[in-house]
Amino acid sequence: MTTPCTNNRLHLFIDGELSAPDADAFRQHLTRCAECEAGLRDLLQLEFLAARALGTADVAVEPEDLPAPVMGAKVVSLADRFRKVARTVVPVALAAGLAAVGVFRFQAPSEVPGEVWLASADTRTFEARLSHPKADRFLPYSPMRGTSHTTELLPLRPLAELAERHDFRGIAAAYALRGDWQQAEAFLGQEPESADKANDLAVVALSRQRYEEALGLLTSALRQNPNHSQALWNRALVLRERDLLDRAAASFDTVASLGEEGWSGEARRMAAELRTQLAEERVRWRRQVSDAWLTLTDGAAFDVKQLVQRPVVARAALYEAVRTLPSKERVEALLPLARELDALGGGSVLQDYVRQVATRDFAARAPLAQGYAGLLRDSDSKKDATALLDSLRRSGERDIYFGALVQTGLAAMDGAAMSALRGFAEGTPDPWLHLLAEREGIRRELAAGRTADAEKQLMDAMLTCNGLGNIVPCMELN
Repeated sequence: MTTPCTNNRLHLFIDGELSAPDADAFRQHLTRCAECEAGLRDLLQLEFLAARALGTADVAVEPEDLPAPVMGAKVVSLADRFRKVARTVVPVALAAGLAAVGVFRFQAPSEVPGEVWLASADTRTFEARLSHPKADRFLPYSPMRGTSHTTELLPLRPLAELAERHDFRGIAAAYALRGDWQQAEAFLGQEPESADKANDLAVVALSRQRYEEALGLLTSALRQNPNHSQALWNRALVLRERDLLDRAAASFDTVASLGEEGWSGEARRMAAELRTQLAEERVRWRRQVSDAWLTLTDGAAFDVKQLVQRPVVARAALYEAVRTLPSKERVEALLPLARELDALGGGSVLQDYVRQVATRDFAARAPLAQGYAGLLRDSDSKKDATALLDSLRRSGERDIYFGALVQTGLAAMDGAAMSALRGFAEGTPDPWLHLLAEREGIRRELAAGRTADAEKQLMDAMLTCNGLGNIVPCMELN
């Protein structure tokens, strides 16, 4: 049987969400129920203190002077007034009220009930990890469906006790577990600076898809504590959301190495899944580019309209074709494709490149182009490409040298090669070549152990790439 005390009737009554008959019935119930009477008084105190803490209360009354609930309609009138003040100021009014000194006074500290942190839950509803130990239990992940908030209400007295203890991170965690990110952020603002605070603020930013902000906060947390497992985990999530799968997998690897029960195993599984996904995407991408490149270089006529249906693939294949074709005439035959691709991205970058290469001395260029084609056909030849790279470096065929440095990854290990790569990119107006040079520089940073700065640069590069539209292969930044 449903009674007035069930189904959160008190909260619905305070929120004005009961029908008129139900509200009248609840007023009558208040005169006979000590538990609801105390609960109502607590809620009214919190609402009043919320408004007073923000300097917006327009009633000259102290919480001690609130009339007893037995007065029925008068109490509800005050409740409505306080509720209206809190709602019209900011949604975090309750946060200010709970945090205000003197909301409740307890005779002695008591154990905060587990329901504050959803201790009875058998799954977790979001992937990110909070720093508070009570909120960081490992549970199977089951995404929240249909709404961003759990239906389980927060018990107010334990929250007030946490506020008395200045455990604002605990209160923030309780709200975060219920998907109330605004309240969580408000309470975190009262925490002193620490790696834990930076991590939890990053979780808030991640929940709102503010990935760059989240990565900056996580970098701060890890500078303070390089083995902060929650920050390492959350960094992996941010990098994955930005399609930097290789870096995300590396961050999950670090979590796995910490040996945390449950979390390490899941981190190991997620790293493996990301690497499998990345490997499959790379194989698919390279096959598509290779097939298109062969179409452009086998000497037969090709269908420009069909090729530009996949502009990212066609652009990459066009570059490889220009680098490998042995004559002026065959290079110039690529102009129709370059024209169509330029029309998609604006400008004349690819047409200018084709025309510029067509002016080269192919008696000298053709053998180098043939050597580069062999590099593309045989991945094993990349391991021993020293002679070809030396010839290209001396030749002046800078576009082929650029391609060979990218294919072999030499620039990430050799400063002179890196300078040559950047020099060529800076001399071209094509933003994709700039991004490729930046990628190699980032790989050099990673090899030197400067992980945080490199990942920030990768995020920025991915943002730039995505801003170019569907004309460049951003996946290749991995």
